[in-house]
Amino acid sequence: MIFGVFVLAIVASYLQYGYLAGATQPFLVAGIKVPIWHLLWLGFWTGYVMGLVGEASGIFSLPYTISVLHFSNVSITPTSLITTFLNPLGALLGYWRGNQWNLDLAMGPCIGAVFGSFIGPFVRINYLQDEIPFKTFMGCILLFMGLHLLVQITPWYIRKKRYKNEFNRKYDAYINKNNENGKITVGLPKDFKITTINKSFLHVEIEYWGIRQKFSMPALLLIGFVVGIVSSAFGVGGGFMLVPIMVTFFGLPIYVLVAAAIPFVLVLSATSLISYIFTLPLLTGVLVEPDWSFGLFIASGAILGAWVASKTQKYVPEIYLKSILGGITAIVGCLYIINYFWTLPFKV
Repeated sequence: MIFGVFVLAIVASYLQYGYLAGATQPFLVAGIKVPIWHLLWLGFWTGYVMGLVGEASGIFSLPYTISVLHFSNVSITPTSLITTFLNPLGALLGYWRGNQWNLDLAMGPCIGAVFGSFIGPFVRINYLQDEIPFKTFMGCILLFMGLHLLVQITPWYIRKKRYKNEFNRKYDAYINKNNENGKITVGLPKDFKITTINKSFLHVEIEYWGIRQKFSMPALLLIGFVVGIVSSAFGVGGGFMLVPIMVTFFGLPIYVLVAAAIPFVLVLSATSLISYIFTLPLLTGVLVEPDWSFGLFIASGAILGAWVASKTQKYVPEIYLKSILGGITAIVGCLYIINYFWTLPFKV
């Protein structure tokens, strides 16, 4: 899959430009020159870090591409969606084989995302076409989400909330019991899986590790719809919003949440890309062309990073997952907001 996407990127470059874009020949839509290895490396590390928390690489690769590589025109949005669509495929296969998979849980947010993703592109073109307001709005969302996750790793939050969560209590007991028996244990038990107990148009109930949890289908649809609008306007997969929302309102551990987040990102990215390529020009006459080879090169690295993440996520404590995501998103968001009011001594 990784090799196939890489070859597809080369083919796309010749079809779109007539040459192989890179360090010497520009990516014309992006308007920049950048070595191909740089895009592969960018995809890998962002795919890995975000794959650990069940998200696509877009929320990290997008600000990096804008601020470091200086690809900041409107085409960055559909180009980023190419990456966020392909990136989670590696994680999807890994989590599926690890039984962290349940399409019934993902169904509600995915259906909502389909409808929201056809509205976001119109928001992008009409209200966020200029670079400064685009970065500022993105900064507000990043800062809010980052601070929210950082609060969850504070001693106060852990004392107040952790042992109200049945999964955390069972997980701690499982680790302590094995440690007392002289068996060093990391990650989830081998028999861990997420199963559907019952489902209807109003509710879906799942079970994981003996824990049952029921979700309102209309609520999942609404969450997917709102996140779909915002994420398709920016060109990201939406996991950066879906994850903290599901953790806060439903108390889902990240190890279970990936069952909904990964399919959600795939569906949202695909339908958003379709909206930019077909729906937007059809209804407005505005053509926002993605840089296909640019997005595909990043995606080939991101697929590898996400696959590696799916194989190592069980062994990374949740406190580290939240601190990584929260810390980086909060810092980037803060820089974008500050730059709106005061020009920073470096370009963001």
